[in-house]
Amino acid sequence: MRLVLELYVMSFPMEYQIALMTGDGSKTYNSTALIAANNLEALEKAKCWIASVGAVEEDAWLQINLNGMGIKALRPGEF
Repeated sequence: MRLVLELYVMSFPMEYQIALMTGDGSKTYNSTALIAANNLEALEKAKCWIASVGAVEEDAWLQINLNGMGIKALRPGEF
């Protein structure tokens, strides 16, 4: 007889930190926190947030963090 264990992964809301950084990453010039159930939802919400920010410096990039760990970094044109 073979036992099969099924794991159900549940998404719990988590707080992500979103930062708009200068090109070399030495300075954050805009940031926010948002609540999302998973990384994909955080990415979508971050893209909506950046659209509301207005003008973005040409060499800027967007960093998405969860618990101090980088989840995603996007350059202009990617967000």
